[in-house]
Amino acid sequence: MADPKATENWDRYVYGLNKGHTCYMEQARLCEDFYLGGGNQWAELDRQILAAAGRPALEFNQIKNKINAAVGYQIGNRMDIGFRPRSGPADAETATTLSKLAMQIADNNQLHFKETQVFGDGCIQQRGFFDVRMNYSDTILGEIKIDVLDPMDVIPDPDANSYDPDDWADVIVNRMLTQIEIEALYGSAAQRSVEDEESGDTIFTADGYEVERRTFGDDDPLFAEALEKDDPGRRIRVIDRQFWQMDKAEVIITATGDIRIVEDMKPEAVAQMVADGGIKQKRRVKRVRWVVATKETVLHDDWSPFNHFTVVPYFPTFRRGHTRGLVDDAIGPQQLLNKSMSQFLHIINTTANSGWITVAGTLANMNDGELADRGAETGLHLVIKKDTAVENRPQKIQPNQVPTGFDRIIDRAQGLLEAATGVNESMSGSQGNEVSGIAIQTRQFAAQQQLAVPLDNLARTRSMLATRMLEMIQMFYDQPRIIRITDVDATGREQTQEIPLNFPQADQRILNDLTIGEYDVVVTEAPAQITFENSQFLQAIELNEKGANIPWPFIIRYSNLANKQEIIDAMEKQPAAPVDPTLQAKAQLMAAQSAKVQADTAKTQADTTRSQTDAAKSAASLDLLKAQTADIQADTVAKAVASQFSAIQTAAVIAQTPATSSLADVILSSAGYVDHDAAPIVPQYQGPAAAPLNIRHNTDPLNPASPAVGLHSGIETPRIEGAPA
Repeated sequence: MADPKATENWDRYVYGLNKGHTCYMEQARLCEDFYLGGGNQWAELDRQILAAAGRPALEFNQIKNKINAAVGYQIGNRMDIGFRPRSGPADAETATTLSKLAMQIADNNQLHFKETQVFGDGCIQQRGFFDVRMNYSDTILGEIKIDVLDPMDVIPDPDANSYDPDDWADVIVNRMLTQIEIEALYGSAAQRSVEDEESGDTIFTADGYEVERRTFGDDDPLFAEALEKDDPGRRIRVIDRQFWQMDKAEVIITATGDIRIVEDMKPEAVAQMVADGGIKQKRRVKRVRWVVATKETVLHDDWSPFNHFTVVPYFPTFRRGHTRGLVDDAIGPQQLLNKSMSQFLHIINTTANSGWITVAGTLANMNDGELADRGAETGLHLVIKKDTAVENRPQKIQPNQVPTGFDRIIDRAQGLLEAATGVNESMSGSQGNEVSGIAIQTRQFAAQQQLAVPLDNLARTRSMLATRMLEMIQMFYDQPRIIRITDVDATGREQTQEIPLNFPQADQRILNDLTIGEYDVVVTEAPAQITFENSQFLQAIELNEKGANIPWPFIIRYSNLANKQEIIDAMEKQPAAPVDPTLQAKAQLMAAQSAKVQADTAKTQADTTRSQTDAAKSAASLDLLKAQTADIQADTVAKAVASQFSAIQTAAVIAQTPATSSLADVILSSAGYVDHDAAPIVPQYQGPAAAPLNIRHNTDPLNPASPAVGLHSGIETPRIEGAPA
């Protein structure tokens, strides 16, 4: 009797097939046929009709080269996963350790090759899928394992319309497993239960919904049915379903508001989160339930140990649940090209063998049937019976001419292929010899803008994959272990580094504790070698020619030499080589030229400074002239005042002694003084004589006659010169 959960799983699988997955599988198989070519681009019925009519069915596969050019861009740009601290006890050192661990996990899983396969699945079949989970087959500590799923085996939630699987209700993976694989994955009891299952051949062969898968052999259901039921090589259909379900679980609410389920966390990490302010409580949360079953038997039913579905999708073009690849739009142009070329060849063939018109009994060397068989032979010789009239001789039927513009249809089909795939000649590097390499790379970069959406979605998938890896590392890499990283030093020499993880220290700290702290995911692309290292090599050579003097080990590191590390080691062991006189002279010439340029620059600066100094001097001279003018004006005023004071003094003396005016006039005339008004120079005083001053005084300088006298006495005391003291 079938298990109800197995029946529920099977019903959900059938629902997904009927809701659109069967149509997707048919389209995906068609796209894959057109990519592979080899006769698969023609439907079998069309091929049979053309063969019966004697017409060719040519195939000129242009899609494969276009898709391979797009995949080549992904191959040339490797993914580098890094982390940086965000919050909590995260630090830069632990982030660096996480980045190195992610690099080691990627190398162990050969992630670059698997990503190429997923990218190719998406470009060809619209969808590609990673599967990320823990694997304990090689180590008891467990390690992350990344696999690639067949897109035709993965059934996303048919009612969802989001790129992110977290928004899907469930995801189903249809697997065909042998009994040995079932026992290895789910135990001997599950394997024995499957052996006893009696649900018919639908669990072993096609179930009416299937589309032929690509395998090393042919998909022959009769051969599969011929296998014995207990044959270990016989494959059994297993429905692997992951879906969201609500559950009451113990969680921690961190200080930042994040919710973490405690069930699978390390106790030390839980304690640290509580110490950092986290709150521990029980609440209903959305968790992943994982059920694996055949049509009647449940092989596994438990909560998933992961916080997300293990399936990580890639869709080159995604629009509300609808996916498209690069091949979908190229099918029509490819069919147009194949049919046009086949029809063109058919027209050419009919031109060479268009048939004959004969009158019965006019041929001497063959009958009518032989002419029908041999009429298209090169160098055919016809012997006509004697006396056959001209109008009765055999005549060649004029063939139909090639329709005008037929060749342009072929050219148009090729152009449509480039437009449909977004890959043109520039992207594949098909340029003439007259175009430089830099120009070709520039055109290739411009052509890559046609693939902007598929590449952007690839970056989104890479980010999702890196986030899943980080969560699994912090959840399951909680035991002490040592990883070995092979790195390259500054000279390109490979070196092995051992990194301990989660090792307890004497001070109760844990070295490189990866289970605590929150980190941001940083996904970058490493450029292709042909466009990066070669460019670095050429730039280093040019800089050396310009006199940069870059050491040769660094230049050799960017070269494509097979044994460049051995060359670098040998160069380091060699004694210093004598300096080439030519190079030395060239270096001296460059140094002299550089010195001359510096001298010219200094002279220019000096001239500029001199001009500024002259301007400053001119300004200073102007200020000096202004100052001198002010001094002269002050001097003039002072002399005028002195003259007036002298005149006043003279007038006072004349007023005291009128007889002095005549004497003063004689003295001034003798000295050559020029009078500016009427003579005499010093006029006679006509007023009364001034009364003599009667100021009491004391000859003792220490005891003046009065305070007033002492107050106003001094060498600058204003008084009448010559007056009695």
